Amino acid sequence: MFISVLSALLASLLYLLASRLIWQKIQGSTDSNIRPNVIKLALVATLVHAFALSTSLWGDQAIHFNMGNGLSLVALLGSAILLVTCINKNTEILGIFVYPLAALTVLLPLFMTNFTPLPFTLGIHVLISIAAYSIMGIATAQAILYGRQECLFRKKKLSRLMKALPPLQVMETTLIQLVMIGFVFLSFALLSGVFFIEDIFAQHLIHKTFLAILSWLVYGAFLFGHFKYGWRGKKAARYTIWAYVLLVLSFIGTSIILSSLGY
Repeated sequence: MFISVLSALLASLLYLLASRLIWQKIQGSTDSNIRPNVIKLALVATLVHAFALSTSLWGDQAIHFNMGNGLSLVALLGSAILLVTCINKNTEILGIFVYPLAALTVLLPLFMTNFTPLPFTLGIHVLISIAAYSIMGIATAQAILYGRQECLFRKKKLSRLMKALPPLQVMETTLIQLVMIGFVFLSFALLSGVFFIEDIFAQHLIHKTFLAILSWLVYGAFLFGHFKYGWRGKKAARYTIWAYVLLVLSFIGTSIILSSLGY
């Protein structure tokens, strides 16, 4: 228990330090290249976060799921995905939206100790769903920033934050890549639900299933429109945001529904 608490506090502190560096860069209070230090801090924070979460998530013959673990896992995957995008793109500035939330959610399992034990088969479905949620969350943040950046660029009124972000072309490319990856994970989440849940429509999961499928259709329509008709800019941002709203509504109901099922 002591090691779990210590590692969660350490991860939170490292996330906050990375956020502070990014904020200083945005405000123009430093001219140094923060990229190496931000990546190092975020990498160590993500690894320590993963260890801290594993101590509360994995149990004997079951996965311990609650809202605290779920949100912590979302933030962990979001941080990890952002690190992956940093490999070949200067996207570390986006950490200002991810790392403060990760600093908060890594501590949630310490306070939310009541959990629902899930069989590993159902737990795998939940974890895949959370992975899809995390990737689409980053994509949504990217869509909001991309749409705002494009709007201000046209008006020639870029703020410090918008100037600190990667160029529009990089932002758009990253957005499409994230949505494509998230779409694959969301597809697997829906398929795993069919295989791992005995009757996906008879266990009071109809609302979650309907919203998830609707979200999947909206994401699919956006990707089709982008590659077929060149949808981009505000239209791309709107499709991504509205699809994610549906996904959020589906995710929020997951823990409530699972509790009602007696898991």
